[in-house]
Amino acid sequence: MAQGPSPRWKLAPTPQDEAWGLYVTALGSSDRPEEEGGPGWRLIFLVRGGATVAGPGRRRIRLEAGEAVLLEAGAGGAFLPDPARGCRLHQVDFAGWQMERWLAAGLFGPLPRVFRTGFDEGQLGLVARLVELVRSRPPGAARLMAGALGHLLARLETSLRNQPGGPRARLVQEVRRRLADPEGEPQGTGPLAEELGVSETWLRRCFRGQTGLSPRGFRMRSRLDRACELLADTDEPVRAVAERLGFSSQAYFSRVFRQQTGLAPTVWRSRRTKG
Repeated sequence: MAQGPSPRWKLAPTPQDEAWGLYVTALGSSDRPEEEGGPGWRLIFLVRGGATVAGPGRRRIRLEAGEAVLLEAGAGGAFLPDPARGCRLHQVDFAGWQMERWLAAGLFGPLPRVFRTGFDEGQLGLVARLVELVRSRPPGAARLMAGALGHLLARLETSLRNQPGGPRARLVQEVRRRLADPEGEPQGTGPLAEELGVSETWLRRCFRGQTGLSPRGFRMRSRLDRACELLADTDEPVRAVAERLGFSSQAYFSRVFRQQTGLAPTVWRSRRTKG
């Protein structure tokens, strides 16, 4: 993205784009991000100067040139350029159920999430690729942009996993590993904490601080994510899916599924099949 004029593009997704699971909704280069953001997420790459991002509560995140931050687009946090130096940034807004599944699986951790990767040529090259596609609009542009965006997110998430973690990060990784199998035997946080040599209260607080979810909530999201896969990719009856994932009854499974997705399992399957 060249400096000077501040190009911004708004993109209206089609039903096919939404069914694809990942799509760009806005793209731009400017001295500050758009104040308004629709549902979804926002990536900001700082390429000059500095800025402060207001996170949940009173949390303040400092950004310097060469760093990026992933936010919820409609979270309402303030983005404040450095008053002395200003800033220049690239902004990518996007949405899609694929990102929801990644977050539910514990990837990226609680938002806002900062990526201190420096001026990574691969990442900036993918941002440039997005701009090239939105300018030229070749056939299938939305899906090509989804591919570039997915590659970009993969590089960012990999940078997090490759950073050396302290004791808390390693503990949370171990808890996530044990809870990640949605079809495995459930393990309570009490026995799990005892086995890992920490208090249950500390384990819960540490896990929520790094993932944004309680251990129980993380396991539930993993089970529902697997339920969506089974409903979409198999002909198993809803009752069988509920039993396979350890729900006490089909009625309880349907109630929890509706709370999380807004749809009953049968309706979700029908719409997904038609999509």
